[in-house]
Amino acid sequence: MTLLKTVSLVAIIVTLALSTGCASSHDLVNERLLDLTMSEKKEPNQTYIVDPPDSITIEFVAREDRDMNRTAQVRSDGTVTLMLLEDVHVAGLTTIEISRKLEELYSAYFYEPEILVSVAAYRSKHVYAYGETGRQGNVPYTGNQTVADLIGTVNGVTSRAWLSRVKVIRGDPDDPEVYRVDLKKLIYEGDMRQNMILAEDDVIRVPPDPFAWVGYQIDKVLFPFRSLVSAIFTERQVEAAVSY
Repeated sequence: MTLLKTVSLVAIIVTLALSTGCASSHDLVNERLLDLTMSEKKEPNQTYIVDPPDSITIEFVAREDRDMNRTAQVRSDGTVTLMLLEDVHVAGLTTIEISRKLEELYSAYFYEPEILVSVAAYRSKHVYAYGETGRQGNVPYTGNQTVADLIGTVNGVTSRAWLSRVKVIRGDPDDPEVYRVDLKKLIYEGDMRQNMILAEDDVIRVPPDPFAWVGYQIDKVLFPFRSLVSAIFTERQVEAAVSY
């Protein structure tokens, strides 16, 4: 048997092994991650710092003043435009600080106004997921997301995920802090210590399990130009769409 045939046979065996018997356990993992996310209903994070281009909702508690309620996007100069006040600088403040500021400003027009401010759209900050996740890339940071929250947001993990070797990477990319998270303990043992709270710009990396990693390496040997061909094909699709 030639080397190429041997490698091809191994690739077929690995592929079959990866696709057989994994679907049910994979679905169970994602169901349990979703259950964790749903069971931990969180109050809005009152320490979240509002910045452009977040959107905030301003709500007057008094019924007679509710026509003043507004949702406004924070502009690049850090301000929002509000009735009676025009431009108000809110960037760099928490929602509680914005509430107090608006209550003070609106006291010139209303008697002891009570105002609630919340974030309507999180756009200024992100966390990231890469590796064996359903979707990769950035997710808006809300200030109170956990590992399970982020993984749930990106459609869970794939059947190839190495659950016990998940990493949370934080801080300076040249000298980051790296935390290891064991999703198996979280999912199957209820070890909530594994469900750490994320910080702004955190990156979750879900690696492939050893068996899947071998499969990926074999795939690279058998199809070394697949990624290049895929990239060229995608580029041509984009060019065709633009010129259409």
